[in-house]
Amino acid sequence: MRRAILLALMGFAFATSTATAQIKDHAEVCFAGTGKFELDISFCSLAIQSKQHQGPSLATLYAHRGRAKSELGDLEDFGTALAHNPASALALNERGRARHKAVHNAYAITDYDAALALNPNFGDAYRNRGATHIHLGELSSAITDFERAIASVNYDPASRILPGIARFLSGNGKAAINDLSAALTQAYPYPEVVLWLYLSGEQAQATLSANAEAMAAGGWPDALIEVYRGKRSSASALKAAVHARKDIKRRRLTQAHFYLGALAQLQGDEIRARQHYQAAIAFGVFGTIEHAAARVRLQKLRQ
Repeated sequence: MRRAILLALMGFAFATSTATAQIKDHAEVCFAGTGKFELDISFCSLAIQSKQHQGPSLATLYAHRGRAKSELGDLEDFGTALAHNPASALALNERGRARHKAVHNAYAITDYDAALALNPNFGDAYRNRGATHIHLGELSSAITDFERAIASVNYDPASRILPGIARFLSGNGKAAINDLSAALTQAYPYPEVVLWLYLSGEQAQATLSANAEAMAAGGWPDALIEVYRGKRSSASALKAAVHARKDIKRRRLTQAHFYLGALAQLQGDEIRARQHYQAAIAFGVFGTIEHAAARVRLQKLRQ
């Protein structure tokens, strides 16, 4: 009898331990993200339903689920997160990102300002606010925010490209080249850096050829790099973007049309450049730097 009770208790303890581990795993996956918003929503929901989290921890779960649900146009979780923790800079930053994608830029800036007031070293909020400034054509403010993002403690290395892009869009080609060259040497072989350097005109073909091998991994945007090198047609690059996974197709088409438009403009074909910029904007992927850049360059062509 005692042995049976002991075995039962051991089984209960094992089941409880397994359940606790699963709950922890759900939260960890929610925080890390899977890259697919449907899965992120599921994992975050399981962690929330476990009732193992309270206060700031629960707010963080809602903020991460809110980011995924905002892809479906649902921003309600951000309000819930802030109700559990009014000082959640993460929730404010994520809501700002979602509002930017919904083209509510004034509200997005307000959220980023509030997030940075709570955490002045929040690199992602500086980066996001800078992207919104580009969308609004406020390039000087964008440059300042991107430089602050790079100076923050936990910055994304990909941020190194952003000051150069903003300076290029503002017409300061020399400073753009300096920034982009630094990004290329200090970050990693980031394909878009080379494309922007090419557009800036500084030893364009040499820069592209010198870095092509390091970037030739068969992934995106190798098709665009081949177009810039004169080894592939624009139509072929667009076809590669169309054949992307459903969840990233619009983003890649936005990127493809922007870079093809920028190349056409560099070659003096303003009509084709306008067409590509308009197509990049039409896909409505407001979270990409290429969408914002297409708006800035199209506006300048219209002046």
